Amino acid sequence: MRLRPGFEVFWRQPGVSQLGIDPRCAIVLEGLSDAEQRLVEEVPRALDASILRERGNQLGLPSRQIQRLVERLRSANLLTDRPHGCDVGPDAAYWHRAAVCGVERPADRSGTVVEVRGMDRLGLRLALIAAEAGVGTVLVRDGGRVRPEDVSPGLYHPRDVGHPRERVALSILRTAAPHLRVSAPEGVRPDLVVLVHRDVVDPVPVRALMREDVTHLCVVVGELGLTVGPLVRPGLSVCTRCLDLYRCEHDDRWPAVATQAAARVPAGPETSLAWAGAALAAQMLLAHADGRKVLVDGSTLELTAWEPVPVERRWHPHPECGCTSATLVRAHD
Repeated sequence: MRLRPGFEVFWRQPGVSQLGIDPRCAIVLEGLSDAEQRLVEEVPRALDASILRERGNQLGLPSRQIQRLVERLRSANLLTDRPHGCDVGPDAAYWHRAAVCGVERPADRSGTVVEVRGMDRLGLRLALIAAEAGVGTVLVRDGGRVRPEDVSPGLYHPRDVGHPRERVALSILRTAAPHLRVSAPEGVRPDLVVLVHRDVVDPVPVRALMREDVTHLCVVVGELGLTVGPLVRPGLSVCTRCLDLYRCEHDDRWPAVATQAAARVPAGPETSLAWAGAALAAQMLLAHADGRKVLVDGSTLELTAWEPVPVERRWHPHPECGCTSATLVRAHD
């Protein structure tokens, strides 16, 4: 049993100390003696509760007072069973603070396999966020070459223009995260595939993912906006064909337009959308990796460069799609 990392101690007044500063996770300890208050100040540097007890003895505190303080820390969820050294860095500290207010990260991301298809600057940035956040295996797929609009600080360099995107992206990922796995054993399927598209979702790879029962997330860069979602769980949730069918209800010539859009050379996303879209998609990816609720499970989040807050749109399986058992039942009825 040890103390959760990531907390700082703040003196409020004699006999009262505060651990943490955000109201959602901050804990105020009142009625402390001078020695107890000094002991609380040692909390961030104590590797486990036994060291805290040893320091309390040095301060002349009776064992029962030390134990009472430790119990107060335990009741405030400031103690953890995770061994020291298994989770270090700002991400681990963040999740320890979140645990105090009841938000747990139930899964170890190191065993997660994610595949990102589409290595423009948005896709590459998304892959880098996943790697830095602890996803164990990140696979990248792109059959194109680095274009001038892909060049961005910390990502593609001007000298990369013209070279295969996938090869350059792998090199950047290996440099940024040396311990990252960029290949998976034969037969191991990704836990999630992220598809980065321009204007429309290519139905061919999506059909294969649906057939192989692979969960996937779409990120579509449009002319004015960027859409993240839906998270498609084949047979269980709304799919990208459902969204196309809904659009056809408002525009019966949409299939003709979409076919032309899919065949054109995509342009790069606007700068703020490339950053915001990658971060938003990464949040959905990591929520799925953690086993937490994914906001775009059955919905999409739409961003523009002039609206900082994404707009959520809820979707239901289209009755003519047949992608879920529910739609098949309705169609049969």
